[in-house]
Amino acid sequence: MYHVLILHFDDTYFYQRNLRKKAFAEIDLRSLKETKFMCPEDRLKLIEKRIPLHQSLITFIGKGDYHYISFLFLKRIKEHFALLVIDNHLDMRAFNGDIIRCDSWIYRAGFLKNLKEIFYINSSNIGKIFEVKLPIYLSIDKDIIDKKHLNTRWTQGSISPQQLFNFLFNLLSNNKIIAADICGEPELDIGELRKSEKINLKIVEILQSLKMKKSA
Repeated sequence: MYHVLILHFDDTYFYQRNLRKKAFAEIDLRSLKETKFMCPEDRLKLIEKRIPLHQSLITFIGKGDYHYISFLFLKRIKEHFALLVIDNHLDMRAFNGDIIRCDSWIYRAGFLKNLKEIFYINSSNIGKIFEVKLPIYLSIDKDIIDKKHLNTRWTQGSISPQQLFNFLFNLLSNNKIIAADICGEPELDIGELRKSEKINLKIVEILQSLKMKKSA
């Protein structure tokens, strides 16, 4: 079964009580400075030390500002794997400094020796069924969802939550998922946070239900 981990970079998830009930662990990172949009190497190492070494995690990262945290989970994978990113933005801008950024983490991940393939899913190709021979690490940014369904503050895609759920169901039915992370939380607006929590809970439900079926 996948275990839910919540990272608190801000107060976002404190307004999602039902999601927090699903978590086996929560890590409060709000005291760390210089983590929004980008993160220096020393801060990144501090964050990594606080994340438990656990397999089959569904990690909630927070806003898209912190999507670079996905890199920490990718570097821990010991087998050959594929990265499948669902996002309205391809975070692959070349950057070789000692800072990791929310728009460059995939570029950096490309140098990991066990990462063999990268699949990028946006509004235009989410209707396709992907069958990948390698185990998959799944990373979801909810800015792929149309703003009329959820306002994430970033420029957004054009799909509905149901289209996302359908894609996940098909993906998980045909492939092995190592672990997953989710970001793309809205600003502190109660109405938007309630919408976001419903989407988060549904993603967890899909992941956990299919994991249990495959384990049975």
